[in-house]
Amino acid sequence: MEKQQTDEGPGPARRRRLRLPVWAGTAAVIVGALVLVMVLVSRLSGGSRDCPAVGYSSVLEVVLTGDTAGVTHLQLRDGDDQAWQPPLLTGSDTSDPALSPARDGDTWTFTLFYPANPIGLRALDEAGNVLAQTEKSVDMVRVGGSEACGGPMEGRIGWTL
Repeated sequence: MEKQQTDEGPGPARRRRLRLPVWAGTAAVIVGALVLVMVLVSRLSGGSRDCPAVGYSSVLEVVLTGDTAGVTHLQLRDGDDQAWQPPLLTGSDTSDPALSPARDGDTWTFTLFYPANPIGLRALDEAGNVLAQTEKSVDMVRVGGSEACGGPMEGRIGWTL
């Protein structure tokens, strides 16, 4: 029999492939999938929004009509269990502007926090006697902030004495 000649020498050099353990590839796929899900959820859901302030002040304008000549003080009660504000000042405290609402003719402007309905109003003369008293519901309209976080509000009440 004839002997076939075979080349027993080394063949062409083959590149060795880098082989990672199965657990490393699986972990990379899982981490990538989690990152993708987190990015998609945060983009599509809008995420949570931080509100810029804890509380907002609201403005309430009270416009008096009718016989308003004797009205020197206007007080407001925000809710049933609240005291009348501003309190009547007597003695040397009568000129404290921080407690008084702004007044322009027959329009009085109050600053409130979290106003409740109904709003109690009473008109007083110089001696502190009650000339008239009423309760009114007021529609407060948000003028800033957002629906989710709230914001400052404004309202207006007309009161005929």
